[in-house]
Amino acid sequence: MRCSGRKFLIWSSLMFFFLLIGRLLIDRGFDLPILVIGTSDILIPKTYSSFQQDVQTGALAFVAGMYMAGLQPRNTSFCRWYHGLPNMLSYPASKVTWSPEIGEKSPYRILPFVLRGTEERNKLPRVTLCTHATADQVYGIVELARRWEGPLSLAVFTPGLDAGIAVALLDRACRCEPEMYKVSVHLVFPASRPPALGRITRIHGDCAASDLQRGDGATERKRRNMIYPINVARNVARIQANTTRVLVTDIELLPSQRLASGFMEIDREKTPKGRIVFVVPVFEIESNEVPPLTKKELLLATKAGLAVYFHRFLCSHCQRFPGLSRWLIRPDPGKVKPLIITKREYPYHRWEPVFIGTQNDPFYAEEMSWEGRQDKMSQMFEMCLLRYRLIILDGAFLVHTPGIKRKTIKIDKAKREFLKPHERRNARIYQRIIRRLLKQYPVNRKCAQ
Repeated sequence: MRCSGRKFLIWSSLMFFFLLIGRLLIDRGFDLPILVIGTSDILIPKTYSSFQQDVQTGALAFVAGMYMAGLQPRNTSFCRWYHGLPNMLSYPASKVTWSPEIGEKSPYRILPFVLRGTEERNKLPRVTLCTHATADQVYGIVELARRWEGPLSLAVFTPGLDAGIAVALLDRACRCEPEMYKVSVHLVFPASRPPALGRITRIHGDCAASDLQRGDGATERKRRNMIYPINVARNVARIQANTTRVLVTDIELLPSQRLASGFMEIDREKTPKGRIVFVVPVFEIESNEVPPLTKKELLLATKAGLAVYFHRFLCSHCQRFPGLSRWLIRPDPGKVKPLIITKREYPYHRWEPVFIGTQNDPFYAEEMSWEGRQDKMSQMFEMCLLRYRLIILDGAFLVHTPGIKRKTIKIDKAKREFLKPHERRNARIYQRIIRRLLKQYPVNRKCAQ
């Protein structure tokens, strides 16, 4: 018994010693294998790798493509490239088009379909996820492609050499994520700064693409203080979709599981006539948590204080949708279904919903920039004047990554000064559009500005 006791004490001491050494090595930046013990209480989809399990345990913050960490890119691509890409970029002037709303007078040009989703998409749910990105954000498309069952249309802002950054990320995505076959990509750029690849250097990183995701500090857009024409990109992604039904959203918003096929089931049923769109509620979750796939997972996160509705702490009215409390107390229905029918009227006249609509819905105002804020407000005002009805969907949602946005105590004065003139410009454009819309449509005082 004494011998057994001594052995136990020795082994306990050794285990403590090794754990202490391991902790010190990790703190100093050494990579060590981590033992993950499974439990039914942790809601981790089976397709997530152990790298994403580190997110669940708080060891890492969510980064696009991290589920593929350690996997090596294939030599062949899942995508169909055009115009000589990804090795070179060459296209005739006849391929370049104007922006959808403003047209020839726009300072921006479009090169559509540098990537084109394959014809297999005819077998997919007939609703396209339309999204946009700056060059440094492009790798977020792998997260969307693996979650969204239908086709995807991505518009990327690529002034000058930013095209090279975007193409490098897309090339890695196309050689790593099989679902990229569904993705079509279009380049948006200033007429004065057409896309260019620059000198191509092959970097042999893994499929997490941490070697390529360096942030917008390395982009030409950032160095030249260019504004992001977010609504041009939204309109381009939407107009190039090959389906009538479209979901226009941001690249950081991940769709819930089976949203596309679930929506098509209710779309085939008899829906109310007239102008109708289907609102997909938006939430955000702490950056060290795995983005939920189902409403059940999302509700557990909200009850634990780990998830809130989108912009809860930045702009409480922007995404607080009618029926939010009812949505949160109802259990996961296990499918996509209508919850309530509402309108975008007072007191929800500042609400900026994300919705599944059609190609015939009003355009986003292309003169407005991302830096100037309120870039979707004029579209929603027009839809209110047109008497659109909005069906809030249950069992479906979008979740923002990475992390919950909060107001910072420290204000970056230089950034504040940079944004001020763009905010004033957006405000002037908005008021001009409102005056035009009030002349164009019958007055509805509930569509308060």
